[in-house]
Amino acid sequence: MKIKAIISDLDGTLADTEKLHIKAWNRVANEYGFRLDLGDSNYYKELFGLRDLDFVKAYASKAGIKLDDEILKEILLRKSYEYKKLTMNLSPAKCVTNLMDFIKIHNLNFAIVTSSMKIDAFAVLSKLNINYDVLITSDDVNKVKPDQEPILKALNMLKVMPEETIGIGDTIYDRESYKKAGLENIFILNCNNLNCFESICDVIDVIKKKYF
Repeated sequence: MKIKAIISDLDGTLADTEKLHIKAWNRVANEYGFRLDLGDSNYYKELFGLRDLDFVKAYASKAGIKLDDEILKEILLRKSYEYKKLTMNLSPAKCVTNLMDFIKIHNLNFAIVTSSMKIDAFAVLSKLNINYDVLITSDDVNKVKPDQEPILKALNMLKVMPEETIGIGDTIYDRESYKKAGLENIFILNCNNLNCFESICDVIDVIKKKYF
């Protein structure tokens, strides 16, 4: 079946934001009297795919830190503020420009699905000048990845079928979400797996050979 659309994750896929998120979280954590120990890269990789609220709840639970709802709200607002400042010098991930050109040349629909809050996603996308048809953030759904809800919503808004769509991401949550939504054409970056890809350029090469 002809490919009509691409859905992509944002953080870690289109933009190298992982270190920025860590810096923002640590700045805010210090203000509230505790430090996020994100030295365990495997553990952080699991948390990185979560929405911010779930991220801080999961870490607080692991660290034995109790945070009431009011403090959680303050932390999320402060983190977004610090994160936006850090994105001022942000550059797109490798080969993102190539992906945008590929989408334009082949007249594909393009959706970005992220577990970030809308304010954080806008900060990144406006800085990188990435064009898209649909943006789904954690503010737009009840359940984020690895649930299929955000992907199904993107498919519905793009008016395409799962089999007509390519999914690109960089975490196990991306893979699971795409699979649950019925996508078969899934490309995952930067994981310790033979089925993963080092860069979006590698993904584009495979897509060209396989579908176009």
